[in-house]
Parts: sequence; structure tokens; C-alpha cells
Amino acid sequence: MRDLEKLGDAAVAALAAAGMERLLPDAASPYLLIAEHAGNVVPGPWRDLGLAEPYLGTHFATDIGVDALTRRLSRALRAPAVIARYSRLFLDYNRPADEWDFMRPDLGGIPVPGNLAVDATDARLRKLVAWAPVERAIVEAAAGRRALITVHSFTPVMGGVRRDVDIGVLWREQSPFVNSVLKTLRIHGTEAGLRIGDNEPYDWRQAVGYTLNRHGLQQGRPCLYLEVRNDLLADPETFERVSRMLEAAFAIVAISLWPQSAVAI
Repeated sequence: MRDLEKLGDAAVAALAAAGMERLLPDAASPYLLIAEHAGNVVPGPWRDLGLAEPYLGTHFATDIGVDALTRRLSRALRAPAVIARYSRLFLDYNRPADEWDFMRPDLGGIPVPGNLAVDATDARLRKLVAWAPVERAIVEAAAGRRALITVHSFTPVMGGVRRDVDIGVLWREQSPFVNSVLKTLRIHGTEAGLRIGDNEPYDWRQAVGYTLNRHGLQQGRPCLYLEVRNDLLADPETFERVSRMLEAAFAIVAISLWPQSAVAI
């Protein structure tokens, strides 16, 4: 990875273009969907950060199931989406740059060799290829949207404790949007046999979340982090059940709050 200084402008631009994808940019939905942790790719010049390939398939590297779920919701709701393809081990867009896990040095005690001594050149290049394109895409796509939803998944067990929710709605500031989502998901989730968490399994009021602080709250846009237990997304049958419930719930919320720009499904 010491050859990073040799990367030219064209190579950096190509890596930046490959690290982000926009879906349905011209759709009229009131929502913008964002998936910061959808990918597990490390750009070639960084040689998988010195990790064995299986590590890049773990929750440390990516939110399992989120890529497929975001694409499904985008199609069903006719909503634009911004999907980050690079692993959060390479750079975690949802963390402020001064946080330790912006380029985390370990996987629960297992070192990430390529992140142990990130110098200024390395950090600058990572921001150019993994941070700047996502930032620009969200700024552009969020213009005129009524609400932002970032799509994440979480592990069934954390620190030896089993989580007792299936889907979580994380919020920092209440709004008619947040309240409507919680109410609607509780109704439809119960019917689908799914447990809905209110600021569970994480409480956004007690945590750092760059994406929605920057593009949601600071811009006066209603927003929430949607968290789905990742084993539900790994099984085709439960993936279908969860997807259908979320599609219906978010369609109902949009129609009730912004009927002129919402899509009925």
C-alpha cells in the first residue's frame, strides 16, 4: 500500500466512480434512501487492507442484506437511493472523520493491518474515492426530498446479549414523519410477526451518526435510521416478509403525509 502515491488523477477518479451508485435519481418520491454500509469492497490498491477474504463478508465489513433490501425498497416505493459500495472498514461514511472507527484498526480485537498506520496521503486518497462521491451524491439527491431514510442491519447478538427486536427505528428529533413511521410499523410489524424497536437496538440520542446529522437534522429534514436484524435478511423467506411489510408501511406513511408525491403499492 506504499504505492498509493503513484495513483494518478484518472485512477482516483475511476475508483471514486466505482464506489458509489445512484438509483432512480429522477423519481418523484418524497423519500431518499441511503445505504452507507451496503458494500464490502476494498479498492484494489489497498489490497483488502491485509485481511483474509472471509473477514470482508462479516458484519464488521458490511451491513449484511442491506444492498438487496435498499434496492427492493427503491423499486417498490419509486424512491431514489444512494448506495456506497466500499466497505466501512476502508472508510465508514456514517462516522465523523475524527472518530476511531472512521477507519477502524481492529475487528473486535483482530487487527486490520491496513488501518494500523494510515498516513496523510492514504487518508486523503480514501476520502477522495470513498467519502467525497457519497457526500456529493447525497447532497444532490436530497434536494427537494421530504424525508431521509438510511438502511442498516444489525447482529442478533451483541456482547453475548440477544437483541429482542427485529426492526429498529432510530431517531434523534421527533417529527410527524418519525411518529407516523413508528405507529405504522408497529401495526404492520405486529401483523407480520415482527418486533419493532423505538431507538432500539441502538439509541441515536446516545450515539454518533454523521449521515443524518449532516444531511437530515442540520438541513431541517425529517430523518431516521432503519435497522433490520441481519439474519432476517439472510433467509429468502423472511427477507420477503420483511420487505413486503416495510414497503407497505413506508408507502402508507408517504401517502398520509405527502399524498401528491407518494406512490401507492
